[in-house]
Amino acid sequence: MKKALTIVLMILLVWNVLLTIQVVKMKNQDPAVQETKIVRKASTDISSDLTELVKKCEDKVVTITTLVYGEQASSGSGAIYRTDGKTAFIITNNHVIESGQKIMVSFANGSEKEAKIVGKDAISDLALIKAETDFQPEAFTLGDSSLVKKGEYVMAMGSPLGIEYQGSVSYGVISGVDRRIDIDVDQNGTADWDMLVLQTDAAINPGNSGGPLINMAGELIGINSLKISDEKVEGFGFAIPSNEVATIITQLEKDGKVVRPIMGITAASASDFTAYEKARYQIDDDTSGIVITSVVKDGPAAKAGIRAGDVITKFDGKELTSFKQFRKLLYEKKVGDKVKIEYLRERKKSETSVVLS
Repeated sequence: MKKALTIVLMILLVWNVLLTIQVVKMKNQDPAVQETKIVRKASTDISSDLTELVKKCEDKVVTITTLVYGEQASSGSGAIYRTDGKTAFIITNNHVIESGQKIMVSFANGSEKEAKIVGKDAISDLALIKAETDFQPEAFTLGDSSLVKKGEYVMAMGSPLGIEYQGSVSYGVISGVDRRIDIDVDQNGTADWDMLVLQTDAAINPGNSGGPLINMAGELIGINSLKISDEKVEGFGFAIPSNEVATIITQLEKDGKVVRPIMGITAASASDFTAYEKARYQIDDDTSGIVITSVVKDGPAAKAGIRAGDVITKFDGKELTSFKQFRKLLYEKKVGDKVKIEYLRERKKSETSVVLS
């Protein structure tokens, strides 16, 4: 009996040893256990990085409120892009400040100061304002937006829905680069300009306009400007790239405006004309280009012999398909440049040269 009991105990002991070895092996080989440990550490690292990024940037973001007859007219956000002593120079959107009689800036430390317009530009939708403070403000470093890649993590900061939500933060990725969005500057229903933008899925809401889009290094890589408002669409926000911003802001700081060349004409895309209008201007259905509807007296086009009713088909050797394209090509030139124009007058081809002013 004792011998049998001894044998049973030995078997149980061996069995326990084998089970212990097997459990250890399973723990060492189970990828789920390994992965859980890595994910927890990565999650902690990412959270720490993001909170540090917010701390680094939050004092450089402001809330902008405009007043008309003492009443709030609009609100938005802004990014401090440079300082001069205790003076903060702030980038925002033109549409945030254009209608205000008085502009107030609220800083992250609770200070509120009146701001003055340094310059603004409706076409790029950018504006530069400055505010005198009683403290030393901090400014963003402008990043190089040409280096931005799809999938890159970004952070949007601002005051969605007003000052009550000042300093709000949203995260996302760059969904697309070098996107072009049609802009109707004069709100007449026709696209005047296509804006070059970065696309992001970081939440951009009313009040975020003018605020910064920030990379993980804490650099300003864009100014939040647009969002597609459609119940079928989520995560379609757009920011003006920092390289575009730098070009415009430099001119605004120097001249208070962006100096662009003009031809001294008003025009519209031939494709927008009705059959009746085409017959009136003697335009064939397959003609593409822009139709001159009026010419400024003694302007560049008038001096070159261009008249109302002419159809410009080529600008400096490039075929025209729309007024938007014409404006883009025109704004790539400088004041004083001489460009070759090909046009139709009563269906007959002609050409001339225009010196832009």
